[in-house]
This record gives sequence, structure tokens and C-alpha cells, in this order.
Amino acid sequence: MLKKIPNKNIASIISRYQLSDEAKPLLTPELTPEAAIAVLQEQELYNDVVQFIAHGLPMIEAIGWASEAMDLRQADWNEQEVMAINAARNWLGQPNETLRIRASQLADRVGLECAPGWVAKAVFWSGTGSIVEPDLPAVMPPPFLYGHAAAAAITVAAAVPQWDNYQKFYRQVVELGIAIANGKTISTKTMAFDATASATNAEGEE
Repeated sequence: MLKKIPNKNIASIISRYQLSDEAKPLLTPELTPEAAIAVLQEQELYNDVVQFIAHGLPMIEAIGWASEAMDLRQADWNEQEVMAINAARNWLGQPNETLRIRASQLADRVGLECAPGWVAKAVFWSGTGSIVEPDLPAVMPPPFLYGHAAAAAITVAAAVPQWDNYQKFYRQVVELGIAIANGKTISTKTMAFDATASATNAEGEE
């Protein structure tokens, strides 16, 4: 049994998001979480594994997993994207409303075309506060919206910026997700911005 996904079967987990056509016949409700992850890995349905883990983990662990996955592409993030990742990590280390709003502001600044924006937005959609302007009546996010954002962060990071290592990336991220599901403590250590690496990558894209 996975410590952080202790469900006896996956029925409730797969009701939290839309299964892909490829995953539907494989993820029958009576499967255990371990079996579901194994069958998706065997079929190399990486997007589906990510969706499953993101929606199976508790909120803090799901966002932490997405945040740690960003380390695998650290050299590809610009300074503002690193700030967005670190805003999420600061909130994970000390969840409060000020840091939640700060994460949302940075997510909006970098946009959702990049993975760090999704990591920061997952914090905003964590369910710990309203998702509308402070002067409006509180509106809470739909349940498990943070799981959607965490999964999006990882799937976008696998593809953008484009590279040839996306399969290795997925395998490493899934291994990390399983480790967190087994009880590995998530890291809230802030990411350092590597200006040299970022400049080199920018030159290569010209």
C-alpha cells in the first residue's frame, strides 16, 4: 500500500479527472493504486500516470511533486519562471494567504504556456482560499483543481521548451511521484537561477 495513496481501490481517484481513451479500458475501479500505476507505466502512458498520481496524492504532496519535477529542467527556466517555482515552494514551506496570492501573481506574470506558471497556479487553486478578487464574495476552486494544475505543470515541462529527453523526464518524474506516494518528504528548498545556462539556452533557440 502506498502511504500517501492508501486507497483500497482507484474508484474515487479516477472520478476526479477525465481518463484518456487509452487509459479507460485499463483503469478499472477495483484496481489498487499500485496496480494502476504499474499498468500505465507498462503501456508507457506517461500522461495518464501523471494525471493519476497528481489526483491521487494529497494536495500538499501533489503540488510538491510538481515543484520538484521542475528541477529536472532547471537550466531551461528564466528568472521570472524560477521566481514562480520558488513562490510555490515558499508557500509549501509556510502555507498562508499572502504567499498563495503571491504565487498566483507570478503565475499570471509568466503565463500558463510554461510549466512554472502551472506550479504556481496550483498553489492558488489549492482550496485554501478564494480564487476571485478579495473584494468579491469568496469562491472556492472546484475540488482537485490543484491536481489538474500539478499534472499540467509536469506534462508541459515534458514538452516545453522542446527537447529530446521527454521520455527520460517522464520516467524520472514518475519515479519521484511513487517515492512521494511511499512517504518521501517533499522539498521546499528554493531553486537558484542560473543566468549562464538560461542565456545559453536562449542563444540556442535563436
